[in-house]
Amino acid sequence: MCDGGIIRAGVPCLAVAAAAAVMLSVGCRSSDEPVLHFSKIDRWVVPADGSRLPAPRGLYSDPEDRVYVLDDAGRVLVYSSDGRVEASWRMPESEAGRPEGIVRLRDGRVAVADTHYHRVVIFEANGDVDRMFGEYGTEPGQFVYPVAIVEDDQGCLYVGEYGDRQRVQKFQADGRFLLAFGRHGTGDGEFQRPGAIVWEGGLVYVVDAFNDRIQLFSDDGQFQRVIRLSADVDPLGYPYDMRVWGDRLYVIENRAARLTVLSRDGTLIGRWGRPGRGMGELYGPWGLTVLSDGRVLIADTGNHRIVELTP
Repeated sequence: MCDGGIIRAGVPCLAVAAAAAVMLSVGCRSSDEPVLHFSKIDRWVVPADGSRLPAPRGLYSDPEDRVYVLDDAGRVLVYSSDGRVEASWRMPESEAGRPEGIVRLRDGRVAVADTHYHRVVIFEANGDVDRMFGEYGTEPGQFVYPVAIVEDDQGCLYVGEYGDRQRVQKFQADGRFLLAFGRHGTGDGEFQRPGAIVWEGGLVYVVDAFNDRIQLFSDDGQFQRVIRLSADVDPLGYPYDMRVWGDRLYVIENRAARLTVLSRDGTLIGRWGRPGRGMGELYGPWGLTVLSDGRVLIADTGNHRIVELTP
């Protein structure tokens, strides 16, 4: 018991040649803040859905660098590491709204926090529904707008809710409720939209979006500390997603429309991006992931594209 842009299969590359040829630097608000540098910026195409071009929302990459994307057409898209769509399928239902959180499980299945249906959906690797658990409500094992999901090394699932309880619930692999932590508020251990969760080495990082911070817990739900930027730099602006990669935290900020990279103690390493519609700009970004070679993928939701940054 546990306690697209670069579709390279016959579709033209939409990368901007100038951005690929020079070192790209995009500043943030303060000229004193360090800037992240990337050698290339590309776009991955989100396939059309009929006459509509959907926008990406959730991103997750597995150890083989397959990338799992949730879009606002209610689809799961699976990309190869070079931007080719290898598979896609639809959520069982999507009329009430589209899901936000996705993770590939250790056994190859895919779990989705089905936000507007207040449940978790588990898919087989081929897209067939394996099972679902959860229903609308505030009792243990029930959900109100689940938006984030992650798995630990024992197969336990952590689900973050942006609803009445503003909490994280932990489940066994079979969906049996284990524990919950958090509530609505601004104090230590409290949340306003726990919109992303990362588990690593017995610690749970929770992006507390509307409180503009990241909180750290033990995996039995005990509050550890708040990770904030120092007072002399621009604070986080609605952090919506994050990844731990090496000794760094990669954070995407929805309101500030930028990527921020921190050390584990909250020291600012650098920033990239600004609000806008062009290359080097983001509009309402929702998610991100980091591949094994250090490439950063951003769900640039308002611009209906996935942005690839090559270090």
